Amino acid sequence: MRSVIDKRGQQAVGMSFGMIFAIFLIVVFLVIAGIAVRSFLDIGDSARVGMFYDDFQAAVDNAVQGQESDSDFDISLPSGIERGCFGNLNERITNPGDDYDAIEDFDFYDANVFLVPPQEASGMAWKLIERINVTKITATSNPYCVDVEDGLKIQKGFYDRFVVIA
Repeated sequence: MRSVIDKRGQQAVGMSFGMIFAIFLIVVFLVIAGIAVRSFLDIGDSARVGMFYDDFQAAVDNAVQGQESDSDFDISLPSGIERGCFGNLNERITNPGDDYDAIEDFDFYDANVFLVPPQEASGMAWKLIERINVTKITATSNPYCVDVEDGLKIQKGFYDRFVVIA
């Protein structure tokens, strides 16, 4: 009689250990799945930032190729990015503040477009966009920043060689 009671006790303990191990495995798989989903979302944010730069350069190129241009450019960036800034960080800064504080470390890069806050830009916080007149854009405010929701206005006059962002 004693051996039957001992085996029943072992089964109860063995069953709870198996159940605990199964729950542990389920939790581990859920954590791994969460990490995988997060990494795919991060890749998507990186792609959106890269596509923004490519689309913006294409819009500037189109404006330069025409005789005159005045077009709107919608900004599609990840939700954490609040502003796009244009600046010549090697020249005198006329707009010190939070935006400049966020991008001042990029002054040694050959860049004229910056995303604020830079930590939300997936490692692509700055870029050199060719054929924009940064001197004219930053004449009154260096850096010149635009809210992402507002979009950009790309302008080129008939006699201008470069594009201005308004």
